[in-house]
Amino acid sequence: MVSVNSHKTPHSVVKIRKMAWVSTVSAHRVGCEKAISELRRMGVEELVLLTVDGGGPLYPSDIRPQPAKLRGKDLVSPLIKLARREGMRTHAWIVTLNFHNVEFAREHKDLYVVNKLGVSCVDDPPYVSHYLWLCPSSEEVVSNVVELFLEVASRFDVDGLHFDYIRYPDVVLPEGIRGRYEGVPREEVLLPRFDYCYCERCRELFESEHGVDPVELRYIEPDYGVWFRWRAQRVTELVRRVYSAVKRYDSSLEVSAAVFATPELAYRYVLQDWPSWGLDFYNPMIYHEYYARPSGWIGQAVREGVLRGARTCAGILVGFMRSEEELARSFADAVSNGASGICVFAYPPPRPELVEWVGKAFRGLSGG
Repeated sequence: MVSVNSHKTPHSVVKIRKMAWVSTVSAHRVGCEKAISELRRMGVEELVLLTVDGGGPLYPSDIRPQPAKLRGKDLVSPLIKLARREGMRTHAWIVTLNFHNVEFAREHKDLYVVNKLGVSCVDDPPYVSHYLWLCPSSEEVVSNVVELFLEVASRFDVDGLHFDYIRYPDVVLPEGIRGRYEGVPREEVLLPRFDYCYCERCRELFESEHGVDPVELRYIEPDYGVWFRWRAQRVTELVRRVYSAVKRYDSSLEVSAAVFATPELAYRYVLQDWPSWGLDFYNPMIYHEYYARPSGWIGQAVREGVLRGARTCAGILVGFMRSEEELARSFADAVSNGASGICVFAYPPPRPELVEWVGKAFRGLSGG
């Protein structure tokens, strides 16, 4: 990995990473050859290729069931082969704790999160029907995630593995999307319906360590803050377990994660303490309109992560960009505030002109 090094001289050339999250199913609809060709036109050099989505693996897996409509099909290998031919790096994008295979969820309900009202997400998902979340306190869940990452590492010729949905359901939604969902207030408030996880396992573990059942804690008091931190630590420990296992298997593989936009918002909204995870790099999803912010906020968000010591490749939702100039400025702002690269969300882009816009913006970056 080529990245910013504080010991380099001012005249050293820093190569900016040029990445894109790639929808594997959509790339097959476009045509794999055409998709790789368009990604090259966009200036993308590294693919974050969807390998396991929320419905299951996009290849025949021994660890998790595939989506029924894909059973027995491998959508991943053809794209990796073509990317390799073009000299592009690939990272396997793995949706981790959001697993909405309904049959699996019904059979393994005890592995899924429960809200403060005692309601399982399997019975009443928060916000949207696919919000079925595995509980990171479960050793069975942790082992499943470790095995899943190792299966992908051993099966595919990839350069890295990439966490996504490595968090709890949103205890608070980002400001820009709160109005979309029934029962969600516009203000930033904590509500028991959206506060996870209070399964018997989590409650017993916390009470054994701290002497109090977390379901009895009031909003907001210091002990609730301890409970908040305890849950964030469960995610951190899972990530570290996976990271250690992957590095023991092959130390050359990079491990990265898609995370919420800034460390402070990630912790407050979804209990991600991502600067503490110790990964090789992070892709903060700085999707500014979701946070009711202008695109000029992207640089500030990058800076917050960088100043926490995190190597970041800024995730930018290019569909939000209204002009070629705004897109190029957003890329440049991210890099000037310390980003090691840009990761475009997503391929295929929602508008055809974005292929050229992204290509020009990548070419305009230093090291381009």
